[in-house]
Amino acid sequence: MELSLKKSENILVCNHPIALHNLTVMRDKNTTAELFRNATRRLAQILFLNATDNLPIINKIVETPLVETQADIIDPDSEVIVAPILRAGLVFSEIASELLPNARVHHIGLYRDEKTLKPVSYYNNLPESFNNPEDTFIYLLDPMLATGGSAIAAIKLFTDLNIKEENIRFICLISAPEGISRLHSKFPSVKIITACIDSNLNEFGYILPGLGDAGDRTFNTTY
Repeated sequence: MELSLKKSENILVCNHPIALHNLTVMRDKNTTAELFRNATRRLAQILFLNATDNLPIINKIVETPLVETQADIIDPDSEVIVAPILRAGLVFSEIASELLPNARVHHIGLYRDEKTLKPVSYYNNLPESFNNPEDTFIYLLDPMLATGGSAIAAIKLFTDLNIKEENIRFICLISAPEGISRLHSKFPSVKIITACIDSNLNEFGYILPGLGDAGDRTFNTTY
């Protein structure tokens, strides 16, 4: 059964041809772990560039080889947090750190109980508080948004630390309508950036058509 989604400014589907091509590589069950990781990196870069368009910009004076001019930089007073959900989000964080080398990386350990489909938390290295939560920008990284349980649990970790909901973005390769609806029912101001909204979840909570278990395929632990 397919769910209909209301149009929302808080969902961005990046359907760039390069994104779509790499997503197809990842969907193919015959793709090797190496090629899967490479495709993930390329797709993650496209998604992350689109996700970070909310970062504040300030002017500074620079000297080119010819003249002095005003130029734009990301406001150094803003706090940028990259938060991959372990373990499949690790490849995402590599790309994010390359693009934003001054960003802080906080890892979040969550897994889904296959019987209850509920998230189980086993690790995070978040601080007890942020110095300036009003100007802190969070980028949560997870290859898939399926039931939405893990995404909601991860987002709550930050809202509990007084991070503004609208400053949190959830970046995923693919998503299911069920997960999007559930996430936005809880956190309507969190923007979702994804390469594709797939058809639906099956009875086991897996995205269809999907791409399999992203963690297993990334780290070659599919048996």
